[in-house]
Amino acid sequence: MKPYLIDTTLRDGEQAPGVVFSKREKMKIALFLNELGVDEVEIGTPAISYDERAIIKAIASEGYAYKTSSWCRANLKDIKEASRLGTTSINISLPVSDIQIKTLGKSRDWVLSELKKNTEFASNYFSHVTVGAQDATRANINFLKQYIYFSQECGATRVRIADTVGISSPLEIHELFSNLTGSFPTMEFEFHGHNDLGMATANAVTAYKSGAKCLSATVNGLGERAGNSVLEELIAYFFYKEKNTHYKSKIISTLCNYVADNSKLKLATNKPLIGKKVHTHESGIHTSAILKNKKSYQFINPEDFGQDNDGFCFGKHSGKASINHFFKTRNLFLDEHRAQQILSLVKENSCSWKRPLTELDLMQIYHSC
Repeated sequence: MKPYLIDTTLRDGEQAPGVVFSKREKMKIALFLNELGVDEVEIGTPAISYDERAIIKAIASEGYAYKTSSWCRANLKDIKEASRLGTTSINISLPVSDIQIKTLGKSRDWVLSELKKNTEFASNYFSHVTVGAQDATRANINFLKQYIYFSQECGATRVRIADTVGISSPLEIHELFSNLTGSFPTMEFEFHGHNDLGMATANAVTAYKSGAKCLSATVNGLGERAGNSVLEELIAYFFYKEKNTHYKSKIISTLCNYVADNSKLKLATNKPLIGKKVHTHESGIHTSAILKNKKSYQFINPEDFGQDNDGFCFGKHSGKASINHFFKTRNLFLDEHRAQQILSLVKENSCSWKRPLTELDLMQIYHSC
């Protein structure tokens, strides 16, 4: 089964505290996502403002290869407003866990009544309607199934199963989706994960392996609280583990850095795939092996994601192999004594300075010896 990736950076990603993308920035991100080749983009929430509706309409009118959608409350006015914006589909959301239903002062019967009314209304305006089961991972399984059954009967073409508070583990997600896809074999399921326990991307992969065709995610995992399933990590998983090259991964570094810069949220240096130091090696054992076979300690090719291979850095854990390699590439060949002398100074200075040494530092040590 080919995955269907839905990017929600422009909607759920922007719900990260303090993050606001301008129209120009959203248009640029939408363009990058088209180049990346995602299958669908959830552009925004029409009810937010006139400006938000204008942005949704502008992106939907670009004619990109991906499908477009907007997110709405179960509200007839919101749905009618969304129908004027030209998106391919709509996502209507309702709570399904007792804790969220009771927080609203409502009942399960109210949820099913609103589901029927809003889904049937939306079907008059959209050929594709997704119904969101908010907080599905904390819902009573029998009520969740009732909700899915009513969604199907009322014309929904997809049900979004949301781990709204990021509480689930991969084993729980496997059990849930195996149950749901077995009970509703003709329904298209989507998984929408949050990262509160650090498992959102793993949960998304598990949902896919357990029958969910559609996965929603954000660039850099951007989103409220700890964020969402990470779009670029899902693409890397499918690229390496499923041999799916449908997505144009070389744009990822540019896209991730653009989103980071304009969300004002810096990327960690050890962020998978695109962190500044994730393709850099210091350990003597690792560098010695990599010089013989790069895949011995690094199966990811940075160039697949638009990154440079930074190679080695030099510090406390370095070995002679990386030192010799550094100078050999500069046509400087060390004997055993000189290599050991330089290595000792590299270790000593790195411990003293509490940082790796730069190329300039190494050349200065070389000349001092």
